[in-house]
Amino acid sequence: MFDLNVPWPVSNYNVKPTPQQLTQLINTIATLYTLGYRYVAINFTLDEKIKLPNGPINPIDIQLLRARLSKYEGLKLFTRLTLIIHDPSQCQGLAKLQSCFDILAVNPITEKALQLATSNLDIDLVSLNFGSRLPYFLKHKTVGSAIEKGILFEICYSYVISGPAGYTLSQSNDSLNLASSALLIRKNFFNNVLQLIRASRSRGLVISSGATQPLQARNSVDVITLMKTLGMDHGRAKHFMTKNPENALRNGRLRIKSNKQTVIIDNRGDVLIDNQFEDPLKKGDTNAYKKKLDDTSSGRLLKKHKPN
Repeated sequence: MFDLNVPWPVSNYNVKPTPQQLTQLINTIATLYTLGYRYVAINFTLDEKIKLPNGPINPIDIQLLRARLSKYEGLKLFTRLTLIIHDPSQCQGLAKLQSCFDILAVNPITEKALQLATSNLDIDLVSLNFGSRLPYFLKHKTVGSAIEKGILFEICYSYVISGPAGYTLSQSNDSLNLASSALLIRKNFFNNVLQLIRASRSRGLVISSGATQPLQARNSVDVITLMKTLGMDHGRAKHFMTKNPENALRNGRLRIKSNKQTVIIDNRGDVLIDNQFEDPLKKGDTNAYKKKLDDTSSGRLLKKHKPN
């Protein structure tokens, strides 16, 4: 199974995660593995107003996570960027990010941002904040046209299972505090998800955890039961945790592993959903995977006999 949303502990370039935060992230991924998830994407959330650094754009230390999770056979880790968009006209630098992350997602704050992002930007997912009331109404025309383009909409179930009494994680001291707005968050979650199901006609959805701690992870049976309470049948709910996330991951990986409708193939497995043999230094370079004439025997032969 796939989980395309495990949040990275920090959301800016100036702060690095603490050892405690990294340990909690690793424990969350390990819990997801025991629940049957084999493809996990680490999600870095970034506001459009934050200036990109001159150095590495992807702050996720994927090599460190792989080293500490090496005992879990078959676990594949990927990186994802979720861009919070207020005005799509400010996203001119999105092309710089396309080769640095495996998956690109947006969180549109306004209806105009949703319409322009789904029509103009090359993205894989639309992730909305279902914990609060949406400031706009989801229209079938907008959602349907995005799904026809291959853009999927994500549902994170962590909003509704933060604890039986509404306990949430405090960002200040990493402790569990009783949230007075827990019932309101759950009410907004159900209303927003029902609105998305209606607008999408139960198509083009992806179910992710959004878990920031191990206790927020759930297996497929629990998630399917939750979706069935919203009127979704068992087959569709299972499809939204397996086939649709795989399609979103493949679309994102095609930006890195393809050039002019040519896809890189490898004898070591499916390179579109397996990046363990990938060079992280090449990933940030848009031309790193584009071979030159000198890189192939036929190219060297053509170059040797090239007329002056």
